[in-house]
Amino acid sequence: MHPVLIYAILCVVLTINLLFIFEAYQIGSISFFLLSVAAGTAVIGKIAVRLLPEDDPMQPEIEKEKVKLRANEYQREIQFIFNIVQPDPKLQPSTKRIAESLLECFDLSEEVMLIRLRHYFGDSFDAQLDQPLPNFIEKMTKECKDWVS
Repeated sequence: MHPVLIYAILCVVLTINLLFIFEAYQIGSISFFLLSVAAGTAVIGKIAVRLLPEDDPMQPEIEKEKVKLRANEYQREIQFIFNIVQPDPKLQPSTKRIAESLLECFDLSEEVMLIRLRHYFGDSFDAQLDQPLPNFIEKMTKECKDWVS
């Protein structure tokens, strides 16, 4: 559950509970009630900030899904790169891993991959192999405009 939602639920529950207590025992005025709710909310907020994560726990999954969608757009280009890096189809990674980087997909060393890519694209080829494949393909498309047609 998202931390902000938990905080909001706690604040509502605290307010309702205090309202019942104030009505049942008829203690204090509305000003005292509002002051009590504000203090309780501040205490819960302070505790929540320390206990709950700052980032949305689902954010990495959302980002991964976005990368997978982009990777599906470049599936043909990614397969082409896979064929260059590892020509043997038996040793190629599955297409389910297309949202990862080349270094994560293959068991080859970075040096071997760069040698094979430079052999195909030329000695001036320079790309980071640790970036997600869609980013890699976009960079390749800009730098080597005639490699995919």
